[in-house]
Amino acid sequence: MQICDAMKCLRIAAVPAISIVIGVPAFVSAAAQATPSTAPAAPPVQLQTYTLPDKSASAGVPAGWKVTGGGAGMIVMSGSQGENIVLGQLVVARNGPFRAGQTAPSGIALTMPGSAKLSDKLVMIFQQTAAVSGTPAPQIKFLYGALLQVPAAMGQCGVFVVNNSRGNTNLGDAIGFFCSLPGDSGQIFKNILTYGSAPAAVAAQTEPIILAVIKSYTIAPGWSQKILAPVSPPAGGPGMGPGTPDVGDPYTGAIFQHAIDIGAQCTDANIIGPSSWHQAAQCGYLSPDF
Repeated sequence: MQICDAMKCLRIAAVPAISIVIGVPAFVSAAAQATPSTAPAAPPVQLQTYTLPDKSASAGVPAGWKVTGGGAGMIVMSGSQGENIVLGQLVVARNGPFRAGQTAPSGIALTMPGSAKLSDKLVMIFQQTAAVSGTPAPQIKFLYGALLQVPAAMGQCGVFVVNNSRGNTNLGDAIGFFCSLPGDSGQIFKNILTYGSAPAAVAAQTEPIILAVIKSYTIAPGWSQKILAPVSPPAGGPGMGPGTPDVGDPYTGAIFQHAIDIGAQCTDANIIGPSSWHQAAQCGYLSPDF
């Protein structure tokens, strides 16, 4: 297993069928109502801890699933019936106009506006994934999206539920969370994507598995600084904006893990509803502006 470059990571994370249809009405109604859930807790999902060979991250792997790739904090796993989970996919972008399939310098996956809305950035990443994979552009429809309350060093983060289709074919839905970091002095910014998917036929039993795996994801000490570090070397002029993480900051690791934990909790809350008014605010239910 090798650490993948930016374009290879996009190809690895491309999912041919994105279908989590069973819980979509619950995602939307829970977000709209912002009321604590009284639903009984589901039985815990049994997971076997997996650690990447480079020791950068770990996550629980469900029985019958296999880790298919990863490195440098990213873990990709799949089930036997077309289920997929992508944890910590790092997509490096250059600030500029977006054009699907546009080539970029080595290590940079795509060019897109750093000032774009978080939802638009997510769509552009999916479109670039399709272009790199040689598949038709997906038609992404947001069923739900909300900004998370995260430290400024993480830029913007949000949870999402999207429907993915091509032409008259409905490929299904995907759920996860996404962060777009502030840009560095070279107009380069990092984006981190975590999500799960499954074919419609197995969506019902896959839904709690996806949530359990996402909640188990952990970055190893020291790796957060490497993942969040600016791509461009420090320059005399200002970057795209304040807030670029300092790789030497001892709190950087805690900030990144904190954002991951919030994203995991709020992805879970999309299905069962927020457990408290504090969580409702933290997860963006009170101001869903993605």
